[in-house]
Amino acid sequence: MVILNLLRRIFGNRDEAKSDSGFSYLEQSVPKPLIDNFISQAQQKIQTEGWGKQGRNVEVKTRNFVQCWITEEAFKQLLMKKNKWFRYRGLYFGDAAGAGADFTVRINGKETTIGLRSISPDSLNKWKSVAYPEDRFMHEKEKIADYHVVCFQEKGKVRLYGAISKQNLLAELGTARSLYSKNNQEHFRTVSLEKFALKNLLELMDKME
Repeated sequence: MVILNLLRRIFGNRDEAKSDSGFSYLEQSVPKPLIDNFISQAQQKIQTEGWGKQGRNVEVKTRNFVQCWITEEAFKQLLMKKNKWFRYRGLYFGDAAGAGADFTVRINGKETTIGLRSISPDSLNKWKSVAYPEDRFMHEKEKIADYHVVCFQEKGKVRLYGAISKQNLLAELGTARSLYSKNNQEHFRTVSLEKFALKNLLELMDKME
C-alpha cells in the first residue's frame, strides 16, 4: 500500500511498478536507434582513452559503458516525466577523475548526487546482489554519491529496482567480502539486492524538486 500510494503521488493513477523474482521495480524503455548511438560512442571512447593499450578487456569495457548509458537514459526519462530538476554527465569522455556524478538533483534546495549501478543477469537472478568497486570504497569515499540506484537492462528495457543512501551503502560495504572479477579485472564488494528497495527510490523521487 505504501508503494502504491507513492506511485500515485509520483506518476498519477497509473500503476508503473512491476514485480519479478520477488523484487518490485519501475520499467522504462530506451529506443534502439539511441542504443546504436551508445554503442558507436562507446567504441570511440575506448579508442580515444586507450583502454586497449592499458591491457583492459575492450569488449567488456564497451559493453559496460553501453549498459551504463542505457540505464542513465532510462533514469533521465523518468525524471523528465515528472519535471524534476537534474543535471547529469551524459556521454562522458575523459579520465575517471573528471567524470563527476551520474546525476545531480535538488532535495530541499540542496544539490544531491545520485549514482547508478547496472547489474548483470547473474547478479540479478543467481546471486541477487549488487557489485561495487572496492577501490572507490577503500580510497575514494568522498566521491561516492549520496544515493545509488540499481538497474538491470535487457534489449532496451530498463528495470529500476530501488535505491540506497550513501550511509547505508558504506555500512553494507564495510562488512562485505572482497571478490575479484576476471572479466572486469577489478576487486568488488557486493551488497544484497534487497537493500536497494523500490520504496526508497520512490521516496527519493518524491522529495526531488
